[in-house]
Amino acid sequence: MQEHTNAGDQWIPEQDYRFICARVPIVCVDLLPVIGATGRFGLITRDTYDGGRGLNLVGGRVLLDESLLDAVERHVEVTLGTAVAVALPSLTMVGVYQYYREARPGELHDPRKNAVSVTYAGIIQGDAHAYGEALAFHTFELESPPELSAFGFGQGKVVYEALARWRRLHVS
Repeated sequence: MQEHTNAGDQWIPEQDYRFICARVPIVCVDLLPVIGATGRFGLITRDTYDGGRGLNLVGGRVLLDESLLDAVERHVEVTLGTAVAVALPSLTMVGVYQYYREARPGELHDPRKNAVSVTYAGIIQGDAHAYGEALAFHTFELESPPELSAFGFGQGKVVYEALARWRRLHVS
């Protein structure tokens, strides 16, 4: 697998990463990118698991000694491009979510790892394009998210909660 996360010397080879994921939860960040003052938000299409694809938030693993906000900025840059910036003061914490390796009713699921994600919604600025793990970048009206079945890893639940929180705090 090619390194696409700007992890530098903290990139973990696939075999080692699988070993680690089989033993400990992985800390991640995710972002629901709200596009400036457009009334729209974005999601990426990416591979999920077992040959699947779905809509997803922007995010991934937090590196050792990396702050959560630095991780958000890094994942936005490698997923949406260097022309995109996160307006850090706009970040709103949505919640902390756990993705289980074993499927559980009503829970988020990622058979590759047990991940704990600190999830935000926030404004991005700039011309976003799909890079790295993103196969495409799609935008949607804040009031018209995609159907739950369109999401990978069960992230529709997270996106709906993020949109509700964002609208409650930022949309009049």
